[in-house]
Amino acid sequence: MYYRMDWKVDFAAQGLEMVATGKTPVTGVPWTMGVRYPKPVPQPIRIPLDKRSGPVMPDLLAGLPIFSARLVEVLHAAGVSNLDLYDTEVVDEVRNTTYTHFKAVNIIGRVSCADLAKSVSVPGHAPPLMEFEKLVIDESKTMGLPMFRLAEAVQMILVSETVKQAISDAKIVGVRVVSLDDPSAY
Repeated sequence: MYYRMDWKVDFAAQGLEMVATGKTPVTGVPWTMGVRYPKPVPQPIRIPLDKRSGPVMPDLLAGLPIFSARLVEVLHAAGVSNLDLYDTEVVDEVRNTTYTHFKAVNIIGRVSCADLAKSVSVPGHAPPLMEFEKLVIDESKTMGLPMFRLAEAVQMILVSETVKQAISDAKIVGVRVVSLDDPSAY
């Protein structure tokens, strides 16, 4: 079974303040396309925090995406090996703090595994930018990968049961892993 992984977490319900990045720098990396970038990327990638962000940092920041070293460790331990990682500095100008334990992450691999006959898509959207009201995965096409981008909707990161459990067991902050049967996945 596969799940959607994202950052659409209710921070207030967890007792946390919102954390968001400010203007994301242009790096040339096609972050959502699931392909390796062939040119060197200047590192560290400096990313400012939105000035309204709270002081507690989650393990995933929207944007490039940006994962904490802890989340990267959990993913590697769960068998995820298709991540290109870039050193990143997340700069909190309000608190005069720079966080260096984050990596900008390019998830390598797009898998075309949406069962379009059983899924419900939003009209007017075509691959690789489809939107779904209900997504059904043909698991025979996933090659057993623990984590990948959906080729039909590259903004969607899908993870296996093993990865879902590892994230839950590690009590990762600011990451939501939700069943594709749950309407909030869309």
